Amino acid sequence: MASLTVLSHSGKWNDEGNCIDFSIEGILIKEYASFNDLVVSISNQLGIDLSSKTIKIQYKVEGNCTPMEIHNDMGYRVYVELKKENKEFGMYPLCITTIEKDLISGGSLNQGDIVQIDEGVQRYDSDTDDTLALDFVNSREAIGVFELHKDLIISKTNQKEVMAGQVYKDKATLKEVMENYAIAQRFQFRVDRSNAVRFKASSINKSELFKVREFNDNHTCPLKDKVYEQRQASSSLIGGMIRPKLTNHKRKYTPRDIIDDVKSDLGVDVSYMLAWRAKEKVMNFLRGEPADSYKKLPGYLYTLDMTYPGSHIRMVKSPKNEFMYVYISLNAFIRGFDHCRPIVVVDGNHLKSYYTRTFVSASTLDGAAYGVIDSENDVAWTWFFEQFKIAYDERENMCIVSDRNESIIKSVSRVYPDIPHFSCIWHLWNNIYKKFKKSHAKLSEIYFSMAKAYTQAEFDNLMEKVEKVDIRVKEYLELAGYEKWTRLYAPVNRGWTMTSNIAESINAALVSARELPIYDFLEKVRKMFGRWNCSNRKEATQTYTTLGKKYQEMLTLNEEMSTRMTVVPSTEYLHTVNDGGRNYTVCLLERKCVCGRFQVDELPCPHTWSVLKSKFLMPEEYCSNYYKPNTIVMTYDLQVYPLPDRNDWNIPEHVTEEVVLPPKWKRPLGRPKKKRDKTLSELLQPKNQHSCSICGQVASILSSFNNQKGGWL
Repeated sequence: MASLTVLSHSGKWNDEGNCIDFSIEGILIKEYASFNDLVVSISNQLGIDLSSKTIKIQYKVEGNCTPMEIHNDMGYRVYVELKKENKEFGMYPLCITTIEKDLISGGSLNQGDIVQIDEGVQRYDSDTDDTLALDFVNSREAIGVFELHKDLIISKTNQKEVMAGQVYKDKATLKEVMENYAIAQRFQFRVDRSNAVRFKASSINKSELFKVREFNDNHTCPLKDKVYEQRQASSSLIGGMIRPKLTNHKRKYTPRDIIDDVKSDLGVDVSYMLAWRAKEKVMNFLRGEPADSYKKLPGYLYTLDMTYPGSHIRMVKSPKNEFMYVYISLNAFIRGFDHCRPIVVVDGNHLKSYYTRTFVSASTLDGAAYGVIDSENDVAWTWFFEQFKIAYDERENMCIVSDRNESIIKSVSRVYPDIPHFSCIWHLWNNIYKKFKKSHAKLSEIYFSMAKAYTQAEFDNLMEKVEKVDIRVKEYLELAGYEKWTRLYAPVNRGWTMTSNIAESINAALVSARELPIYDFLEKVRKMFGRWNCSNRKEATQTYTTLGKKYQEMLTLNEEMSTRMTVVPSTEYLHTVNDGGRNYTVCLLERKCVCGRFQVDELPCPHTWSVLKSKFLMPEEYCSNYYKPNTIVMTYDLQVYPLPDRNDWNIPEHVTEEVVLPPKWKRPLGRPKKKRDKTLSELLQPKNQHSCSICGQVASILSSFNNQKGGWL
């Protein structure tokens, strides 16, 4: 856009700051022109020979007796902004004074290091930190001029146009603007120390402000350089672009997504490794270096211990002060363990941070203990269970449920020799699924019904069906031990805890957090357990039924199933209940029923319900205390208070000086593995063995049998 401007020339300035005795002409000025363009336009219009003369451009602003001079691009931009606000023809005329060059006296500008942007490109490694070497220049230009027009100081990096005279808030902003500008205009540059005038920028009066002194935007880059490479698309530049998208650790933002976004926003193709490195730089910027996270552990664990008195918190280091294990049991969970069923579910899961470790947890309702160990080995699991025993001791009818990890089984037998260990029926079924692929479809429903069977007759009937389908599965289950996976043979009542779903739910909730450094990860775990504790306490306090919500629904369902049953009393406590032609004996004194559900579920079964209704007794008296709201409230009675801000931690000097180094072993180069490493027993198993679908024997033994059947295995 151009505007008409009046030129006043061949006049003079009086003592009041007004131009008098002048002649008038007009020119068109462009909004985005430079100071040099203005000088050339005026000299051409007035016929001034710039080789022997120079011109002084001034104008008068209302309320200011001193004329303002335009002597650079910034002065020109200020004048253009004034003209845009006051578009009247006669406003702000330019007063031109012609001066002979031999009359001009003055010193040269004290210059420091000047930068040059040159078109001559060379092969460039995009991983290099290409910091623009803009050094300070001692300019005599008064900084006060720019304080009057702070809106003209560029502070955002999305500046689309670059020209001489622009002022940037600091060197970093100018650097990023030039990188974006180079990518948008499809040229490349390198940073030199030179007096060339392709691009020159310097500080204003030794301040943080940087001003573009010279900029020649005429590029002669070869076409191949524009098409095949773009050195300014560095990992640092891309990292600044994607940083807002990585502040939330739960967001999945892969290098492939970064490649697509860079292509969409900048029109540049970048490699997978460049995108990956850009993401790593941003992650380190947001979360700090992974090794520094271990230095925070002593102060963090000390603050936990002070904030939650009575907690059991331990950390183990190697003789060289390298991190090995950490164990955390907050006091709120230790106290709550006394009021919930003593069934502990343990599991481990790999962390995916720079130094790979293993997260382990021992859970009752929502969380009892957690920690980080090197791997799931005998020594580490034994240490974890020893700490758990110190914190929680042993309870009557206590049991431990986990997958069939050999180290867990060994460690439980060492630390808790009198406590039974049960297997998760889902993990056991996965083993069956992998070993007996041809029969798993028929056995799925039978297996889970058998694991949850209440009576011996029901179990035997289901096992006969398994034997008919595949006798090898029966032998495998016998070898695993019925007491490990069935409710019927369990030495203590494991209730409805047949799987390790509690621990798996914790692991699923921490999927994204497992990529964080260890300090941030442990804090995420603490916040999660605290949030669950608060939510469950709120739900329990707002429960007005006689049982918890889930148990109240089960009790109501059992009552509906008892409506058509008839009761015949034998004694005050012994009754016979007829259910569809079959008789069941219920003993209220011993709280047992022939169906097995009353004594195992610790909740009135349909047969018990019919007896209670016939005697006008309240069913709640025959329910376990674990199901009642007041007991659940006591489980979550202690609150997990928030930690103070890290800046407010009061840590003793001996804790601050404690040295914790990261482990020696760290994540190998390349993409992390998606599958776990197989155990020795799995590796020793024969591979590619074909077996008969009828008898289960291997092909090498049954070659003659298969030939008789007229087919191959």
